[in-house]
Amino acid sequence: MKSRLAMQLLLAGVVLGANGAEAQLRYLCFGDSITLGNYDDEYDVGHPAHGYPGRLAGFENGANEPKRLDCPTTGCEVINKGKSGEKTPAGLTRIDNVLNNNPSDVLLLMEGTNDIFVEYDFGGDIWSKETMVFNLKQMAKKAESRGTDAVHASIIWFHPDGDHGTSKNGEVEYLRDEMQSASATENRYFVDIWNVLCPVGLDVHGDTQAECFDLHYPDVPADDDRGHPNGSGYDMVADEFYNVIVFKSPPKAPVPVSPSGSQQDSSPVFVWNRETPRAATWYQFQLENGSGTIENVWLKMPDYCVSGVCTYDPGIDLSIGSYSWRVRGRNPNDKGPWSADKSFTYPSQVFSDGFESGNTSAWSASLP
Repeated sequence: MKSRLAMQLLLAGVVLGANGAEAQLRYLCFGDSITLGNYDDEYDVGHPAHGYPGRLAGFENGANEPKRLDCPTTGCEVINKGKSGEKTPAGLTRIDNVLNNNPSDVLLLMEGTNDIFVEYDFGGDIWSKETMVFNLKQMAKKAESRGTDAVHASIIWFHPDGDHGTSKNGEVEYLRDEMQSASATENRYFVDIWNVLCPVGLDVHGDTQAECFDLHYPDVPADDDRGHPNGSGYDMVADEFYNVIVFKSPPKAPVPVSPSGSQQDSSPVFVWNRETPRAATWYQFQLENGSGTIENVWLKMPDYCVSGVCTYDPGIDLSIGSYSWRVRGRNPNDKGPWSADKSFTYPSQVFSDGFESGNTSAWSASLP
């Protein structure tokens, strides 16, 4: 039978490895056919390195291939839930079921290409840039409501020789700017694929845009009328996700402040100081007594922290007894270490002397 603590952790989405140690982060890749990996000319569908998710996980063959997250060694998991042809209204509907069936630590969200093509290929639909952006923001909020980090990404440039050429790149740029702004406002990581894979000018390898299209896209329009990347293009997408994820180190341990010692308040508010340097985007809070775990929850940093101090009111009424609590940070790179445990007792000793407590052994009386 599992312990109560183990059950609480499992219900909270914490996955334990075969040896009982906690597994590394689970990354959920959500999007359309570019997430799915269409036109990957290096790894077939079903190969673990297919598309950018497989490459991000580090499943490439060969000793000289990049390891990136190196999930085969570290034990992380990258889940590919791309769907060909999907637009953001359908994605907003689909994501609930995907999140429910794939509890994950981080959502990597890249969608919108098919929305931008809607007036060409899905005649009669009503489409607006604002609706597309709204849908993507809502997808991120759905993930965060489940304690999952959301990472926005821009979509890629359309190949100039495709059916629509560069005529829609204004919308691609608009989407990039809006997702970058939303990420800054909501304290989310942002992956700027638009500015890395074949931007105007030189790309990260020093290639011109024309050279980049020749190297990192299929032959267009003979093979692809829109602009999926080819295998080397998916390598670049995986590199950019990886570079953003590992840009910050995992959070260090935060410092619990209060409650501590003897307490009179049966519904305490918990306070801790953030780690230095401040790197956590989420905090996991745990409260226990001698019977097991009372509270185990993930808290989004901006909702509970101001400057370097975080405050959490679980809204529970404690019974008489002794308690301990702890907290740790997480960002899309990794979970940090737990803080030191902070212990307290409720209620505090209210008796001023032994007589009031019922202990009269130290008392005597002399009657005249």
